[in-house]
Amino acid sequence: MTTDAAGAWDAEPQAVVSPLSVAAIFLVAVVNPGPGCADAVRQLCGDLAGLVRAVGFRDLDGFLSCVTGFGAAAWDRLAGGPRPAGLHPFQEIHAGDRHAVGTPGDVLFHIRATRMDLCFELATQIMARLGDTVTVVDEVHGFRYFDERDVIGFVDGTENPVGQAAVDAAIIGGEDPAFAGGSYVIVQKYLHDMDAWNALTTEEQEKIIGRTKLADIELDDATKPSFAHNALTTITENGQEVKILRDNMPFGAVGKGEYGTYFIGYARSPATTEQMLLNMFVGRPEGNYDRLLDVSRAVTGNLFFVPSVPVLEGLADGEPAAAEPAAASGSAAVPAPPDTGSPAPSARSGSLNIGSLRGASQDE
Repeated sequence: MTTDAAGAWDAEPQAVVSPLSVAAIFLVAVVNPGPGCADAVRQLCGDLAGLVRAVGFRDLDGFLSCVTGFGAAAWDRLAGGPRPAGLHPFQEIHAGDRHAVGTPGDVLFHIRATRMDLCFELATQIMARLGDTVTVVDEVHGFRYFDERDVIGFVDGTENPVGQAAVDAAIIGGEDPAFAGGSYVIVQKYLHDMDAWNALTTEEQEKIIGRTKLADIELDDATKPSFAHNALTTITENGQEVKILRDNMPFGAVGKGEYGTYFIGYARSPATTEQMLLNMFVGRPEGNYDRLLDVSRAVTGNLFFVPSVPVLEGLADGEPAAAEPAAASGSAAVPAPPDTGSPAPSARSGSLNIGSLRGASQDE
């Protein structure tokens, strides 16, 4: 590892800051009781990069990647020692008929590629390794829907940060140097009442979302209501907007009448995403809630910590390889969010972007 200009260790992140993909599989599992179960998960953490390389080598243009995160209870069990500063159980929200539910989940595997078969094969290999040491409590297969639209017909993720801005939004820096290079991710599975949604006029839908449906242009301030989805999910501190990195995916089962959006938001602090959810479910001010929740309901909710590659692989040895602050004299600390200064991952160049397995990379 190297040090950045601010003096914090530049630990290699997992594939958090990756281009939006055509296909994705989201696996959420709980680790079963027994010491052997925790050991199996630890060993997988050390070998996961090798699995990604082996599957991804079948199509190098498939850009297969996998991000692995851990819930608070699982982190205590698997890693021991101190928790990352922002890691805690998912905070449920109750407000009238609206409920941001918290559901079981110890481990998240966020698998992405340009082909679903690559995602499916990697998920198969992961579960073959874990066997009955874990229980999958949620599995969602996401897909690209036309021009990056959700099943409700609107483009999703227009304001996502890119490049260095994405790194600054999603990757922990010097504010928690032992876990620099990590990230936090909140996931929720939303189901939509499509009959109720389609009963609304296009103009009503646009006011709920805050953008035009066809052209994906943000409504002007005179037209956009204060309850619009994009108004309530805009967070500002000290006059500057604080971003998160979303990689939402549509999913569904036509025969079941199931149409949904899998929300996944990465951030260097979970507080930003949690404030967005409070604004949506409770309102800003209270009662001025996100009207999208009149036709959409959250059926899952989890908060995970995504360790850097060295920390993830260190779990296999029983001792996470947490980064330490640099000893360089006169170096300023990396500022806490929402300011910039987090360590930057290497640029994507066709590697599988999960980091190396004990130092080896796919490009070698």
